[in-house]
Amino acid sequence: MIKVLLSEEIHPEGKKILEGRFEVLAAPDRSEQTLISMVKDVDAIILRTTSKITRKVIENAPKLKIISRTGAGVDNVDVEAATERGILVCNLPAVNNISVCEHTIALIMHLAKQLSFMDKAVRTGNWKARNSNVSIELEGKVLGIVGMGNIGALVAKKCHDGLGMKILAYDPYVKEKFEDYDYEFTDSLERLFKEADFITLHSPETPETKGMITRELIYSMKPTAYLINAARGGIVDEQALIDALKENRIAGAGLDVFQQEPPSCDNELLRLDNVILTPHSAALTKEATIRMAVEAAKAVVDYFEGRQPKYIFNINELKNRGLM
Repeated sequence: MIKVLLSEEIHPEGKKILEGRFEVLAAPDRSEQTLISMVKDVDAIILRTTSKITRKVIENAPKLKIISRTGAGVDNVDVEAATERGILVCNLPAVNNISVCEHTIALIMHLAKQLSFMDKAVRTGNWKARNSNVSIELEGKVLGIVGMGNIGALVAKKCHDGLGMKILAYDPYVKEKFEDYDYEFTDSLERLFKEADFITLHSPETPETKGMITRELIYSMKPTAYLINAARGGIVDEQALIDALKENRIAGAGLDVFQQEPPSCDNELLRLDNVILTPHSAALTKEATIRMAVEAAKAVVDYFEGRQPKYIFNINELKNRGLM
């Protein structure tokens, strides 16, 4: 019987699609060694964000034919190693757009209205905090968006149309798609970081974008500006961000992602008052969790029932090598 390994448990609605068709196994932990020990006779892997399919895992999986991600990012898969073996790497480019977009806007609004400070003030009897004038309006503020893919574009639309924010965007690949929009594009990350009141990151982590948000860029931000990252922790120089926050060089940050996940207990971000932190949960609404599990399971079913899965991340590479 075909074996499907879950790197972590998925929503029951997704498991329901698999059960009866396949033998379904779930890894008890996310370590590479555990995955290596379990993949020897596995035909498919359904992979969540916090587990990694390395070259070593792939080398120990002689029967593996498909890796199906429950989200858009594939930075936790050695795609090259999979492609060399003719293994399909499937992802879900649009499955959590709404959830991540709304989470991003929630972080923006939380920072603008200083909700952590206000909540603590009420709980500690500091009613005078209402006169502190630390919150700001979003109307007319410049939102700098790095990466205008599905999520970045949705954030732009909702913040521009719904909150009256001005959009300053950086994305060298899709600029032409937005010629009819009231957005300004810049070819300069430096300009975006200097001018924006809020900066939100929506780029994948690739060799090109890793460490893209440098110390120099962070320190060029306005002292009243905020940085929001619900993309990937690796695209930001995290230590530089910590230093800027500690020195009050910027007003604050909203982070859903970190260089190390979960962050270690000695990570200084955990002790700073001018940052709001969430546990890489932007995509994990009730609705998106069901969609991700169901669609990732459907990709596996489609493959083994002779249909081409809807999204194959490495399809061009597989075709170029004559493996599809």
